Amino acid sequence: MVKYFGALLIVMALAAPAFAQDVPQIELGFGYGNIGLKGFERHSGFATHQTINLNSWVAFDNYLGYYGFGNDPSYGKAQLLTVVPAAKFTFRADKIHPYATAGIGIGSLRFPDLGASTQNAMTFRVGGGVDIPFKDSFAWKIDVTRMSFKFGSFTGTGTYSSGVNLSTGIVIKIVQ
Repeated sequence: MVKYFGALLIVMALAAPAFAQDVPQIELGFGYGNIGLKGFERHSGFATHQTINLNSWVAFDNYLGYYGFGNDPSYGKAQLLTVVPAAKFTFRADKIHPYATAGIGIGSLRFPDLGASTQNAMTFRVGGGVDIPFKDSFAWKIDVTRMSFKFGSFTGTGTYSSGVNLSTGIVIKIVQ
């Protein structure tokens, strides 16, 4: 717990330059996510991005995704939960803001009917997207990333399961 609190303090200290900039300090994106992983069908769910802009082109971005994988005859209901902190690099043009992002986090494939899960799997996220501003405080986000999960021996392979994640939604820009 002390390690996490210390890491939070370091991130907040690095975010201090964000208070003296002309871009939004915090951006919160909420919307729809659709992921297709090797060994699983394509499924949809809820996706959210929390971004702290350190300056006009570098940011700390956290991706949270919750996907329902339907009902499997053997396992029952299946869900995927993923949290991936990442670095985000944005080019802020007049009409669009394209960006690239890369990060490492955790994911968990859960089976609530069995009371079981894959525990925490290492997750990688690499890709990019575009934010299209349409008001002073709002933008539309389109995000396309490659996500890889290492679920261990639960899937029978013990290798990475990778796929493309598409997410879109509304971004709320918070400025002081």
